[in-house]
Amino acid sequence: MQLQLSLTLANDLYDLLALSGEPVDFLSAARTLLAAKEEQAPSGICYQIMDALVQQDARFCWQSPQAIGLLDWEAIDPDLASVSFVVVDVETTGSRPGPAKITEIGAVRIEGLQQVSSFHSLINPQRPIPPKIVELTGITQDMVCRAPRIDQVLPALMDFMRGAVFVGHNAHFDLAFLNYELGRLNGHRLGDGAIDTLRLSRLLAPGVPNHRLATLAVALGSPVSNFHRALEDASATAHVFLTLLGRLQERGITNLNQARSYIDPAHKRDRHKLALTRDIPRVPGTYLFKDEAGQILYVGKANRLRDRVRSYFIASPDHSRKIRQALRRLQRIDWEETGSPLKAVVREQELILEHRPPCNVLGQRPEKYLYLKASPRGHGLRLYTSPRRAAPRGSVVLGPFRSPGRLRAAIDLLQRCYPIRRCTGLRGVLCTFGQTKHCLAPCTGKSDAVRTHDALLLCLLRWLAGEPWDLLDPPPAFTADPERAAIALRGRLSQQGRFEEAGDVQRALEHLQATRRACSALHEALGLNLAVVWADTGAGEDGVHVDLVWEGRLCSSISMTSSTAPLELGVALRALADPAPPSFPVAVDQLEVDAMLAVRRWLLENPEAAVVRLSLESDPTTSPGGSQSGLEGWRQQLLKAVGLASPTCPGEG
Repeated sequence: MQLQLSLTLANDLYDLLALSGEPVDFLSAARTLLAAKEEQAPSGICYQIMDALVQQDARFCWQSPQAIGLLDWEAIDPDLASVSFVVVDVETTGSRPGPAKITEIGAVRIEGLQQVSSFHSLINPQRPIPPKIVELTGITQDMVCRAPRIDQVLPALMDFMRGAVFVGHNAHFDLAFLNYELGRLNGHRLGDGAIDTLRLSRLLAPGVPNHRLATLAVALGSPVSNFHRALEDASATAHVFLTLLGRLQERGITNLNQARSYIDPAHKRDRHKLALTRDIPRVPGTYLFKDEAGQILYVGKANRLRDRVRSYFIASPDHSRKIRQALRRLQRIDWEETGSPLKAVVREQELILEHRPPCNVLGQRPEKYLYLKASPRGHGLRLYTSPRRAAPRGSVVLGPFRSPGRLRAAIDLLQRCYPIRRCTGLRGVLCTFGQTKHCLAPCTGKSDAVRTHDALLLCLLRWLAGEPWDLLDPPPAFTADPERAAIALRGRLSQQGRFEEAGDVQRALEHLQATRRACSALHEALGLNLAVVWADTGAGEDGVHVDLVWEGRLCSSISMTSSTAPLELGVALRALADPAPPSFPVAVDQLEVDAMLAVRRWLLENPEAAVVRLSLESDPTTSPGGSQSGLEGWRQQLLKAVGLASPTCPGEG
């Protein structure tokens, strides 16, 4: 009975603290839990009961002599003095990411509430800087013409920011530009839990005339006097931030997420839903946010389900609009254990495809992804897009591509840089582009024109698929690859004073480069033939979990022991067809592409995973006997990894 009472009180205390979201006075907690009046529960007895719960249950801790809290809070909500911050400022050619580009980045790192180091670089925006921006910032075209490109600077900036909380003045602006470039280059994002000194200053410095950075810096005694340059603005923001943190601490706010809740009360609004996470385990899997009617609002995945789901209510108030909507409607959380993080990645895509949750963004409508096709129509091939994979005989099909607008912009740029067919007619009459020599006019049926045009178009498609231009055999008049051709076109337009058109070409070039990267990524995903080996403590001391990836698809996810591995792996491998290296052209089903690219990305982001790869280069599949021999050798490598390795799951992604 005493044990049962203790367990009941402990669970009730956990719920009380989770709902509160902050430490609770032990006396108030005890009287609430015991439903006792003051005379029925003297403070001495209340303290003894609460202290016994803290000592017996690892979930609790004393956060002050009077207050009890959750031990998780200490791990998830660190003291401000122990948190690393990086204050970032960017200067740009305009206000909209994409059309406008970064010209300068400045950053200041804060450790122990002291400025300890800085980062600075000019950036070549690869486009003209408008005169009004030159006047505002003092950054001229001459200053940036020899500066590195943004893709050359971002890796160093990411290293400088590693492990730190992002801080900015009007942080949304800086994050929008950085996330645009990061998304274009590698799909990553910054700013989860960012702190905005603009919002903070409105709460803690209400008496200033306005909350522009220059005004605040002067009012709060910053030594910086020169503004609209990235490092100077970052330094001024750092001074403002540290001053405002001091004012927070004067109000008794000393922890990171206390500060976030103060800045954004909505962060605390959903904190009571932390109680929904009480039974979620710390294992790999997927989670589903549901509303009152049981509708699935959002699907996610995690290496450690409990930690990830709890972070929505404790660690990260800076959510997207869709996530905020899901949290607002959330009434229930379901989860599914997957046995491995890689299986969770694939299962997330399957659930999104099955349920189409309204608050998920990626993978919602794969039917709208487009294929790039070159199909015979009349005389010569015609380049076009289509949501269907099927194509006439003799066609070349690539894709699908997940950004229709980006793909169309890439095609338009190729048609501007090369005299390839745009018309759809069958009459064999020269169109305007043919009359002005902007098209080789294969539609006229002239054999030389058809042969040259189709050879050029196939070279362009092979280049898009990732093949180097130097290794292709384009017609003699077309020695420049598409990137160089686009840069030359941009230069001609700039020399003619047609700066807006030059900017359009630059944006289209970025779309073309992204399309080529997407095609290369799909080609690489199709070439993945491997196994990932995990320790599986749930299956005993020698338990192992193996994920088999075949031609980019997760085909088996098996839990076994080292003794049963030979049989179970043998059964799984016998069900697989001999893999073949992917070859041009690469096209897969729309419903498969998200999961395949997710597998590829997971492998890139988790290089420490225990992976056993099948090399097709040393195992030509031209002879069935040779292929089976290669598979048998790979099976032996895999059995060795299962028997000898003790892999662990990578950290939370």
